[in-house]
Amino acid sequence: MPFMDKHPPNILTSLFRGGRLALHLFYAALLAIFYPYLNQTKRRRILKTWSRQLLDILNIGIRTEGQWTVRGEGGYLVVANHVSWLDIFVLNAIYPSRFIAKAEVRNWPFIGWLCKRGNTIFIERAMRRNAASINQRVSFLLKQGVCIGLFPEGTTTDGKQVGHFHSALIQPAIDAGAMLCPIALRYQDKNGKQDNAAAFTGDMTLFRSIWRILRSPRFDALLAFTPALATAGENRRVLARAAQQAVSQGLQSVGSPPQIVTQREASAFPQTQTMLSSQSAYALLLNPNLADD
Repeated sequence: MPFMDKHPPNILTSLFRGGRLALHLFYAALLAIFYPYLNQTKRRRILKTWSRQLLDILNIGIRTEGQWTVRGEGGYLVVANHVSWLDIFVLNAIYPSRFIAKAEVRNWPFIGWLCKRGNTIFIERAMRRNAASINQRVSFLLKQGVCIGLFPEGTTTDGKQVGHFHSALIQPAIDAGAMLCPIALRYQDKNGKQDNAAAFTGDMTLFRSIWRILRSPRFDALLAFTPALATAGENRRVLARAAQQAVSQGLQSVGSPPQIVTQREASAFPQTQTMLSSQSAYALLLNPNLADD
């Protein structure tokens, strides 16, 4: 869909969008009451529709390049580069997934309740036994046809770099024999150039990020699909490197070549500390006692 907006919206338009956003969150609370009792097909439909409506309220379009190379509705591990808290909803608007969050999220007002009702997988980051249990659970869900989303970088970046892909949470896909689906994600303006309105890094708060988006002209989230990777019998570290390279090449095909950085360089990226970023399915990897290469 082509862009129509040339200038930032006026303050009244931004406030109107903010009001719609508040109502949409209230709608999410109503859906969460009965969401856990629905079958998988209905949950996926609700999650996909709600996420698309959210992006529409925020005046964000969705574009795709390439083709989804797997068949069926689930049982895949989707990995992508991580730019913003919006990434989760962009992915869900195309291919609804379940994410993993640290256990503390359950205690957060409202957000924690929504995550719990949304069947979020919670983990105790300081417990190795919990890590093994989570891997077993994720493997079981993949075998049951559930799609799991993962941001292997372990942090958000400004979208100009592809950070080191950690491999620990790729193991369940190997155990389940599930396909690994790398997706390159970028946000771009009406001219196809990188747009920084969605970037969620450093000390930016969630409120500030939302307001910046509400005050921005329309922009697109672009998903570049890359060929799925078979995991059965493979090494998770090799798969992590292959997925990282696939995402990098995917970004090169739609914009300026991103820089692939080493693990040491990636550790220097600022960690996002606001609430929704903890939805990302990499929280386990942020604990030095559990992370591997």
